[in-house]
Amino acid sequence: MTTAEGLVTTGRADRYLDQFAKHLAHQPGGIQARSDPDGSLLVDFGGATCRLRATADSLILYAEAAAPEELGGLQRRLTERLEQLGRRDGLAVRWSPDFIAAAPSEAGDHRGHGHHR
Repeated sequence: MTTAEGLVTTGRADRYLDQFAKHLAHQPGGIQARSDPDGSLLVDFGGATCRLRATADSLILYAEAAAPEELGGLQRRLTERLEQLGRRDGLAVRWSPDFIAAAPSEAGDHRGHGHHR
């Protein structure tokens, strides 16, 4: 699998996570989203997934796809949608290698960027 981490710096990460979840609920079939007990949102785009997690000062994204091309497409879709939702606040998504986050524990520690497992 090819993975990438993303970061959106904002003091309103919870709000944007909720807005993104509501946005996905109105999308045509093929996209499935589920909120997990830890407060993260897991989105399955059918072949590629992204886990979004809000912290006090950021929204962290963990994207995964079978191939680099799929990952790039997922990153573009997520960036476009999140930046559109946060246009008033000037949200910007930064993807690895500029930002490297610790992976969620259940996915294993895959620190780094754009690598294959």
